[in-house]
Amino acid sequence: MTFRYQQYDASIRQIYLLATIIHIFSLVILLSYSIYGHELTTPLTTLPMQRKHLSRVSTLGFTGGTAQRRISTTALFVGTTSLRSPSKPSYQGSFSIMSEKEGSASAKLTIESSSKDIVNSAPTKLRYVDAGANLLDSMYQGTYHDKTRHEPDLDIVLQRAYESGVHSIISLAGTPEESEQLLDLCENGVKYDVDGKHIVDDSATAVKMFGTVGVHPTRCAEVFATKSEGGPVWTLKSEEDRNEIMQQLTTLAKRGKQSGNVIAIGEFGLDYARLHFCPKEIQHVGFRAQLEVALVTDLPLYLHNRESGEDLMEILSEYTDRFARCQKYPDGDNAENRRIRGIVHSFDESLEIAKKFLSLGLYIGINGCSLKTQQNLDVVKDIPLESLILETDCPWCDIRPTHAGFSYIQTIFPCKKEKQYN
Repeated sequence: MTFRYQQYDASIRQIYLLATIIHIFSLVILLSYSIYGHELTTPLTTLPMQRKHLSRVSTLGFTGGTAQRRISTTALFVGTTSLRSPSKPSYQGSFSIMSEKEGSASAKLTIESSSKDIVNSAPTKLRYVDAGANLLDSMYQGTYHDKTRHEPDLDIVLQRAYESGVHSIISLAGTPEESEQLLDLCENGVKYDVDGKHIVDDSATAVKMFGTVGVHPTRCAEVFATKSEGGPVWTLKSEEDRNEIMQQLTTLAKRGKQSGNVIAIGEFGLDYARLHFCPKEIQHVGFRAQLEVALVTDLPLYLHNRESGEDLMEILSEYTDRFARCQKYPDGDNAENRRIRGIVHSFDESLEIAKKFLSLGLYIGINGCSLKTQQNLDVVKDIPLESLILETDCPWCDIRPTHAGFSYIQTIFPCKKEKQYN
């Protein structure tokens, strides 16, 4: 690496101290590289930029001349992650040197590297991957609670997202039909037939969309079971019918995987908070069936969990050996620690449950639902940064003024209430 001083103002002794700090600064660079310097091997692994990364080398002993000083340095890096970085990256950092006795010295450095593995850096704008969205939601077609409020505007939403630094979005499916619609959206982009308006430009500036294939736990009953007209009881479909549904999902997943547009099976899992939509027993049938699809297609898991962490963990544990044998691990991952590839999204349970999921190698996805209470915040801050994934779950799960996490919001975007669209 090459270091280029842009400016400094220090005494001779402070310059000597500065030289010593630069010598140990390479340690900080190695740490920074461990945070930023890996290529994303799958779109499911999103950028590790949820917090400011502060690399600290503290209370380093130094002896110079007749005075012994203890020096503390801090290096702050703000970088960005891209799915592929063809250009030469550069990082900008700043550090300060403070003496216990007198004086201080500071310098601003630009660090350049020709390594292709270090991700590209934009000093003024970060590049994000939204790891969970619902782009098929009717709100993007202008419909709210079965009432039309405005014309379809998904193309406008995507362009605004891109301008804000969101370059890739993983959108979620909840039924076989939605899975097919989502794959079409990812492959062909947004298309409207309204006097030629609202056509997303298929250019390099458009947000790249990825999708999932699967059945949401609250919708397992409507997919895997039947209910007599007006009756309260769901009855599982025949095994033959269920296998046909699984074959449909498998075919879609393989097609999407081959084209690079489908990156996970999901959103699937368990939801005990809304059993009025689907009983536990049917959820379990749907969950296990889709785990088989994930094994056949060798795709990561996009998991849903609501008040069901213990049961979800118990079922997943039954499959760890099978996933370990069939799934390919990204370079640098330890197969013993990364036994199941996937994410538990919209996480809002305890730290103990989070640690159990992490022990399987799963990532933890957080959005506004993960930041509602102080207890939620305490859990999130104790999850290792390298295991956290950011998602919006838009147009749902926003961070609302009543949420504990709202006090940490620094950027507010203007919006209109639903009734103002009348």
